[in-house]
Amino acid sequence: MLTPPTRLTRTLGLLTLALATCAAAQDVQPTRTDALAGIDAAIASGIEQGLYPGATCIAGRVTDDGYELLWAQAYGTTTFDPEEAAHAAVGLATLYDMASVTKLVGTTSAALIAIEDGRVTLDQPVSDFIPGFDANGKAGVTVRHLMTHTSGLKAYESYSRVDAGREEGEPACDALVRHYAGLGLSYETGEDYTYSCLNFQTLARVNENAEGRTQEALLRERVFGPMGMEDTTWRPTTEQLARTAPTHRDSAGRPVAGIVHDPLARYHGSATHCPGNAGLYSTAPDLARWCRMILQHGAWDGGQVLDADLVALATSVQTDPAVGELRGLGFDVYESAAYIRDANREPGHHLVGHTGYTGTMVLIDQDTGVFLVLLTNRTFPADPDASDQTPSITDVRKQCWAIVRDYAAANP
Repeated sequence: MLTPPTRLTRTLGLLTLALATCAAAQDVQPTRTDALAGIDAAIASGIEQGLYPGATCIAGRVTDDGYELLWAQAYGTTTFDPEEAAHAAVGLATLYDMASVTKLVGTTSAALIAIEDGRVTLDQPVSDFIPGFDANGKAGVTVRHLMTHTSGLKAYESYSRVDAGREEGEPACDALVRHYAGLGLSYETGEDYTYSCLNFQTLARVNENAEGRTQEALLRERVFGPMGMEDTTWRPTTEQLARTAPTHRDSAGRPVAGIVHDPLARYHGSATHCPGNAGLYSTAPDLARWCRMILQHGAWDGGQVLDADLVALATSVQTDPAVGELRGLGFDVYESAAYIRDANREPGHHLVGHTGYTGTMVLIDQDTGVFLVLLTNRTFPADPDASDQTPSITDVRKQCWAIVRDYAAANP
């Protein structure tokens, strides 16, 4: 892993970043490292069990000497049935619905930019950006509380309940934010932890109100564009939709791709604002670039995409263990005893990342410099009469990570 740099200015390297976009956007070629060959069997076992029809996987390592692509492979197909029109071989360019990985790659990245720009501070009340949010005991809820899931907001909400109170002509995305502003607390702010999609839908609106534009526009200019992440978007093009793996079936049993799986994000829509809890689409090569940038302390191709000090802060524990979960700012920090045993083998690894309900995952070990991107569409059902399936892919995730982790340990 690269040693931490001194603080770099944003103006340094921005021109270089823009000029490098086309080169950075070139396709990642299939790559294999013999010591990681067990990944094939782990992912294939999930396909054989019917957990998902296909997957993409990339692993790499960042060191002081540079970057090494260790593994880049695609597996299976986009659907189970070869007779379906949506059926296609999965490639590294296949887009997947990121689900809650959106919270990390999208909304957290945008929040760190807004903080660096001085438009937001971590301990600033959310009501400074969303009028009326201080109602019903929420005056003390800050941006930090949203990013660490300690705000006191409940985990989820029924969009039908929100829609019942929607005003005539009011966009669904505005109805959601107004509804959240009027909610009471499920627990005292900062005194407990509940992983909540409401936190990150709210945070996305904070980011957008602070920056005066959508997260899509902000990240396209500051992160996705400069880094060549051309397939990372809330609004896939027609060409990208043709490469997108479906996540569910409609009422007629047809595969649905490009319409976000998460009900709240689907209700929110992305026409005028970006839902912050889900809705982002991306590919394994794009996410590999993002993981490399995090391991490089926010740097990319001679410029600074995210502030190095903020990356360090976001990837460190920001919650009191007493709340029941170790969280960074947007990042899950896998340092509890169970994660050290299962994911890290022994203390000393600093593993951060996020998973998504649809079957997506990014893991980044800041001590060894390795990362793993594993994308599946585990929610897509084999049965045409079913709209959804939700098999556990925890074992596949653990097996793939153990292989990458052990490689790093054997090759310090």
